[in-house]
Amino acid sequence: MLIGSVACKKEKSDITVYMPDGAPAIALAGAMHADTENDGVCYQVVKADTIASVVAYENDGDNADICIMPISSASKLLGSGERYALVATLTHGNLYLISKNGETQYTSENLSALLGKTVGVLQINAVPGLTLKATLKKYGIAYAEMKNASEVRSDAVNLKAITDITAEDGRLDAYLVAEPAASVQTSKNGYEFVGDLQALYGGEKGYPQAVAVVKNSLVQTDSERVKVVLEKIESSCAWAQTASGDEIVAAVNEHMADSAQTTSLKAPLLSAEVIRRCGVRFEKAKDAKEDINAFLSHLKAVNENVVGVALDTFYWDWE
Repeated sequence: MLIGSVACKKEKSDITVYMPDGAPAIALAGAMHADTENDGVCYQVVKADTIASVVAYENDGDNADICIMPISSASKLLGSGERYALVATLTHGNLYLISKNGETQYTSENLSALLGKTVGVLQINAVPGLTLKATLKKYGIAYAEMKNASEVRSDAVNLKAITDITAEDGRLDAYLVAEPAASVQTSKNGYEFVGDLQALYGGEKGYPQAVAVVKNSLVQTDSERVKVVLEKIESSCAWAQTASGDEIVAAVNEHMADSAQTTSLKAPLLSAEVIRRCGVRFEKAKDAKEDINAFLSHLKAVNENVVGVALDTFYWDWE
């Protein structure tokens, strides 16, 4: 696999673990921090928008053995359970509303205060936008996607697709941004946190966001070795809670699939509070199944074409 030929120099028998840069990489930073050349595992970090490609090669041998990816993509590409099994949820949401006007803190009691306001949304047709829409729908609050600046409605939350928050320079009422990028804006550009989408959607549990999937062929032939790797990943999620930003960034940079790239994570920003807001928590598939199915159902009600259905055969109940 060309994408992994730069950083991964281990044996062909090694289990390959691919993950997108960002919060999922934080979750696995502990495993990468402890990685050795002869531990039988090869960790690779890729750009977030390319992660789906590592489970889609025609030659199955080129695909990741274990892949960390958004539940939306996992369900759509792999939810039948024919090629991969879902084994765990690693992150439970890292999306926040930020604004340069922090007078109103949006909670379940006053979310309707967003009516008539304009919210800039990064990735409006992916998990961020879908989750916001699903949450508004949950509370019976109307929303409308803006096609041009003159379409602001007073009876709905106006959602504007954006690609770069800095280009807006605070002109909108609020922005939906993922951690740790949200902290970049609050620490440097005068924004304040005004809403926690995880709490709005699911309270303390948030919602299932990044999940780990493993090749069925590997489960069938070497399940005990897979379990060892999953235990490393579980320990890694716990390690992230107390690790320093320098340790996390160093571990991720050492495992970039393309050695010419560096992680988007910034060590000075990775405080304990920021890590907490990234929603890193390991939960086995059997314990997460109900929440995953409910979340997919909510997203499907917003846009049935963006997510798939996770069949019972997609879940691996491992111990």
